[in-house]
Amino acid sequence: MKKIAFIGSGTMGTALATAACRGIDPKEVVVTDFVQEKAKALADQLGCHFVEGNKATVQSAEYLVFCVKPQFLSGVLEEIKSTFQECLDAGEKKIIVTIVAGVDSAVYVEALGLQGKQVPIIRILPNTACLIGKGFTLIMQDDSYTKEQLEEFKYILRESGGFDSLPPSQFVAGTVLTSTSPAFIAMFANSLADGGVYNGLLRPQARRYALEGILGTVQLLLSSDKHLEGLKDDVCSPAGPAMIGVKTLEDKGFRSAVINAVADAYERFSSIGKIK
Repeated sequence: MKKIAFIGSGTMGTALATAACRGIDPKEVVVTDFVQEKAKALADQLGCHFVEGNKATVQSAEYLVFCVKPQFLSGVLEEIKSTFQECLDAGEKKIIVTIVAGVDSAVYVEALGLQGKQVPIIRILPNTACLIGKGFTLIMQDDSYTKEQLEEFKYILRESGGFDSLPPSQFVAGTVLTSTSPAFIAMFANSLADGGVYNGLLRPQARRYALEGILGTVQLLLSSDKHLEGLKDDVCSPAGPAMIGVKTLEDKGFRSAVINAVADAYERFSSIGKIK
C-alpha cells in the first residue's frame, strides 16, 4: 500500500501531488482522475503512480485526498462506498483528507457509512501557490484525527508551504481569505499592469513591475507587525502620486468592493458544498 493518493488531478490536485512528490518518495504517491490522460501525464511528470479508477485508488493508499469539485463528490463517494467498507473490514488503515470547499466531514461519514467507525477525516483548504512551495493551507481542528496523523500529513506535504489550524467556527472565514485572495490579487496586479501600459510601459515590463511591487510589499508586511495602514501612510507623501491614487481608489469604492467580494465569497461557501 502506498502512503498517499489524490483523487482528482485538477489545479489543486496537481499542486498537492507535486508537493507530496517533493516531500516523500514519488513511488509512495498515487494520482487518478476522471480524465485519465491528464492523470497519466501528471504521474509521468512527477514519477509517481497512476491508478485507473477511484475504487482502485481507495485500495492503493493510506491517506486519500479528495480533490474533486463539490458537484462531483456525491457520485465519487457513492462509487467508492463498498470498496472503502471492504478495506476497513480487512483492517486497512484509511485517513480521509478533503479539500472540497464547503463540504462538512459529516457528509463523508454519511455517504460512506462510517457511523460508529474510527475513520480520521482531515478537512483542509490549500491555495494554488502550493505548486511552487509558497502556498498556505488551513486545517480544521477536529477530534477525529490524532496529532500524530496530522503531523505525518503535514510532513508529507511540507514542500507545499505553510500551515495553520483553525476551529470550525473560523475555518470558512479563514479559507475564504487564503483561497480566493489569489484571484483578487491577480485581478489587482493585472489592473496595475494595465495602468503601466497606459502610461507607456511595455506589457512585460508593466506585469513584472506590478508583481515585484506586490511581492516586496507582502514580504515587508509579513516580516513585521506593522499595521497595514501604516505602510500606506509611509508611502503617501503630502500631495504625492501615491496619495492622489489612494484618493481615486477611495472615490471609486475600492475598499467596499473588496470587503463585499470577501463577504460574498463567504456566503457562497455555505451553498456550494450541499450535496443533493
